Amino acid sequence: MAPHAQHNAQRFAKSSEHPADYNKDNYPHFTHDLSASLNSHATNMQEPLRVHVERVVRQYFAMLGDETPTDLYELILKQIEEPLLSVVLEQTRGNQTKCAQILGLNRGTLRKKLKTYDLM
Repeated sequence: MAPHAQHNAQRFAKSSEHPADYNKDNYPHFTHDLSASLNSHATNMQEPLRVHVERVVRQYFAMLGDETPTDLYELILKQIEEPLLSVVLEQTRGNQTKCAQILGLNRGTLRKKLKTYDLM
Protein backbone atom coordinates (compact mmCIF):
# COMPACT_ATOMS: atom_id res chain seq x y z
CA MET A 1 0.00 0.00 0.00
CA ALA A 2 1.32 3.46 -0.84
CA PRO A 3 2.49 5.36 2.28
CA HIS A 4 -0.20 8.04 1.89
CA ALA A 5 -2.95 5.46 1.40
CA GLN A 6 -1.65 3.39 4.31
CA HIS A 7 -1.67 6.44 6.59
CA ASN A 8 -5.24 7.26 5.51
CA ALA A 9 -6.31 3.64 6.03
CA GLN A 10 -4.88 3.64 9.54
CA ARG A 11 -6.46 7.00 10.33
CA PHE A 12 -9.76 5.85 8.88
CA ALA A 13 -9.67 2.60 10.82
CA LYS A 14 -9.19 4.54 14.07
CA SER A 15 -11.68 7.29 13.24
CA SER A 16 -14.50 7.78 15.70
CA GLU A 17 -16.67 9.21 12.95
CA HIS A 18 -17.73 5.94 11.39
CA PRO A 19 -19.91 3.11 12.69
CA ALA A 20 -17.11 0.57 12.80
CA ASP A 21 -15.57 2.19 15.88
CA TYR A 22 -18.72 2.68 17.92
CA ASN A 23 -18.66 0.79 21.16
CA LYS A 24 -21.68 -0.19 23.18
CA ASP A 25 -21.48 3.01 25.26
CA ASN A 26 -21.88 5.18 22.16
CA TYR A 27 -25.19 3.68 21.13
CA PRO A 28 -28.29 5.49 22.35
CA HIS A 29 -30.41 3.72 24.91
CA PHE A 30 -33.86 3.23 23.48
CA THR A 31 -36.89 3.58 25.66
CA HIS A 32 -40.01 1.48 25.19
CA ASP A 33 -41.59 4.48 23.53
CA LEU A 34 -39.44 4.75 20.41
CA SER A 35 -41.45 7.61 18.96
CA ALA A 36 -40.37 9.81 21.85
CA SER A 37 -36.70 8.92 21.59
CA LEU A 38 -36.04 8.90 17.84
CA ASN A 39 -33.31 11.22 16.68
CA SER A 40 -31.12 11.23 13.60
CA HIS A 41 -28.60 8.85 15.16
CA ALA A 42 -31.31 6.43 16.21
CA THR A 43 -32.86 6.58 12.76
CA ASN A 44 -29.50 5.76 11.19
CA MET A 45 -29.13 2.76 13.49
CA GLN A 46 -32.32 1.28 12.04
CA GLU A 47 -30.75 1.11 8.60
CA PRO A 48 -29.37 -2.26 7.47
CA LEU A 49 -25.70 -2.94 8.10
CA ARG A 50 -25.01 -2.91 4.36
CA VAL A 51 -26.09 0.76 4.22
CA HIS A 52 -23.60 1.67 6.94
CA VAL A 53 -20.83 -0.29 5.22
CA GLU A 54 -21.56 1.37 1.89
CA ARG A 55 -21.52 4.82 3.52
CA VAL A 56 -18.20 4.13 5.24
CA VAL A 57 -16.56 2.80 2.07
CA ARG A 58 -17.73 5.86 0.14
CA GLN A 59 -16.33 8.12 2.90
CA TYR A 60 -13.04 6.26 2.73
CA PHE A 61 -12.74 6.77 -1.04
CA ALA A 62 -13.68 10.44 -0.63
CA MET A 63 -11.00 10.84 2.05
CA LEU A 64 -8.38 9.23 -0.22
CA GLY A 65 -9.12 11.57 -3.09
CA ASP A 66 -7.00 10.49 -6.07
CA GLU A 67 -5.00 7.94 -4.05
CA THR A 68 -5.68 4.30 -4.94
CA PRO A 69 -6.14 2.07 -1.90
CA THR A 70 -4.92 -1.48 -1.58
CA ASP A 71 -5.95 -4.21 0.85
CA LEU A 72 -9.34 -2.57 1.24
CA TYR A 73 -11.09 -5.91 1.63
CA GLU A 74 -8.85 -6.85 4.56
CA LEU A 75 -9.29 -3.41 6.16
CA ILE A 76 -13.07 -3.64 6.03
CA LEU A 77 -13.14 -7.24 7.27
CA LYS A 78 -11.00 -6.36 10.28
CA GLN A 79 -13.24 -3.43 11.13
CA ILE A 80 -16.34 -5.63 11.08
CA GLU A 81 -14.96 -8.91 12.38
CA GLU A 82 -13.42 -7.70 15.64
CA PRO A 83 -16.55 -6.07 17.09
CA LEU A 84 -18.67 -8.98 15.82
CA LEU A 85 -16.49 -11.47 17.68
CA SER A 86 -16.34 -9.28 20.76
CA VAL A 87 -20.11 -8.81 21.04
CA VAL A 88 -20.97 -12.46 20.40
CA LEU A 89 -18.34 -13.57 22.91
CA GLU A 90 -19.78 -11.11 25.42
CA GLN A 91 -23.32 -12.39 24.78
CA THR A 92 -22.20 -15.98 25.36
CA ARG A 93 -20.34 -14.92 28.53
CA GLY A 94 -17.07 -16.13 27.06
CA ASN A 95 -18.36 -19.56 26.05
CA GLN A 96 -16.34 -20.21 22.90
CA THR A 97 -18.36 -23.27 21.89
CA LYS A 98 -21.61 -21.29 21.91
CA CYS A 99 -19.90 -18.35 20.23
CA ALA A 100 -18.59 -20.58 17.44
CA GLN A 101 -22.05 -22.10 16.96
CA ILE A 102 -23.71 -18.68 16.72
CA LEU A 103 -21.11 -17.48 14.21
CA GLY A 104 -21.16 -20.70 12.18
CA LEU A 105 -17.44 -21.28 12.73
CA ASN A 106 -15.61 -24.25 14.10
CA ARG A 107 -14.05 -23.62 17.50
CA GLY A 108 -10.49 -23.81 16.19
CA THR A 109 -11.20 -21.06 13.65
CA LEU A 110 -12.86 -18.97 16.33
CA ARG A 111 -9.87 -19.34 18.67
CA LYS A 112 -7.50 -18.31 15.87
CA LYS A 113 -9.59 -15.20 15.20
CA LEU A 114 -9.82 -14.37 18.92
CA LYS A 115 -6.02 -14.57 19.17
CA THR A 116 -5.66 -12.36 16.09
CA TYR A 117 -7.69 -9.60 17.78
CA ASP A 118 -6.31 -10.26 21.27
CA LEU A 119 -9.78 -11.16 22.56
CA MET A 120 -8.78 -14.27 24.52
